[in-house]
Amino acid sequence: MSKHITVYGVSDMTGETVERIVRAASAQFPAGEVTIKMLQHASDAQQVIDFIEQQGDTETPTAVFHTILSPRTRADLRSACQTLRIPSIDLLGSTAHVMADLLDERPTTTPGITIEDGAEPLWFDLS
Repeated sequence: MSKHITVYGVSDMTGETVERIVRAASAQFPAGEVTIKMLQHASDAQQVIDFIEQQGDTETPTAVFHTILSPRTRADLRSACQTLRIPSIDLLGSTAHVMADLLDERPTTTPGITIEDGAEPLWFDLS
């Protein structure tokens, strides 16, 4: 019998970035095993926790993947998820943190910036 999980993709904006990452990961598993619930425009951790608790499903394994920009909201969400024993994965903050360390400056954490506003990658085919 196959297992079923629910993952929440959480964003303080449209959710496009987190959706792409979570969908890409879910494609590695048989159809129907992963349910993705997208929460966009989240302004604080309590909104997310309230939504999850309102779902009323305490039996299905759950995880939260997020691209929250605000350091305070990220910390609050991490803490709230730990309290509920729900794994939470910060998909954007850790990446931005490493870049900030290397650049020796803080990220802007400006909502609404899209992937098109980022650096243009240089592609190399290693096949």
